[in-house]
Amino acid sequence: MTKKESLLLSALFLIYSCCFAQSFTIGIQGQAKSTWLINTAVLGASVAQEAKPSFAWGGGITANLYFKQQIETYLGMGLELNFGNFVQRYSGRVSNSPTLATYNSKINLLYLDIPLYAKLILRYGTFIEAGMQFSMLAGASYKSTGGLETTSNVSAKFTPFYYAPLVGIGADFAVTDDIYIIAGVRLLYGISDLSGVDGQGISLKGNPDYSGAKTHAAFASLNIGAYYRFDYGEYGKSGKGRRR
Repeated sequence: MTKKESLLLSALFLIYSCCFAQSFTIGIQGQAKSTWLINTAVLGASVAQEAKPSFAWGGGITANLYFKQQIETYLGMGLELNFGNFVQRYSGRVSNSPTLATYNSKINLLYLDIPLYAKLILRYGTFIEAGMQFSMLAGASYKSTGGLETTSNVSAKFTPFYYAPLVGIGADFAVTDDIYIIAGVRLLYGISDLSGVDGQGISLKGNPDYSGAKTHAAFASLNIGAYYRFDYGEYGKSGKGRRR
């Protein structure tokens, strides 16, 4: 499925969902992420480059539609517009260095992320979610220190768009009848090949050392935010859509 087809199907699904929704929420959230660029050829490069635990941030606007209530259970869908970074750090030995010099490096990617997902809220505000995230590259930089001192813009080395399935769990807590605090954990693994550069800033695309190896984005995030809930239609008149 192409990028345009994916976005078109998502837009049609969103319009269809709006016609049948009984409740609507809008809010803001922040994200703390553990991020990894998964490429088997890079990760298997021994002492030349070793991927290190990396952390990033994000945040944005959230919106959810809920269609039907069944005994303290709510079925709906969510759409978000988030902006944040995606980091991968490396350390290793500089290739072909006669002095066995070592280095530390960091790849920093900036993304506009659009998650679209189905969401099921269970008893006591716990929820599960599953869907797809569409991400557009806003910038990419590479910086290394130690025996390999360099800083460069590597945006052209990375694929400008990728999509990835996501799953998540969490809970929301009512502050009032209309205002809620929400916290959850989300996991994501990219399907698309990001291409990009390795730990020493060398381009992966067209490089025979990395022939056939793909780069996938993966992260686990802690999401914390707040939202306001609007009930209308049947639930708005009766108050049945409100949780206390």
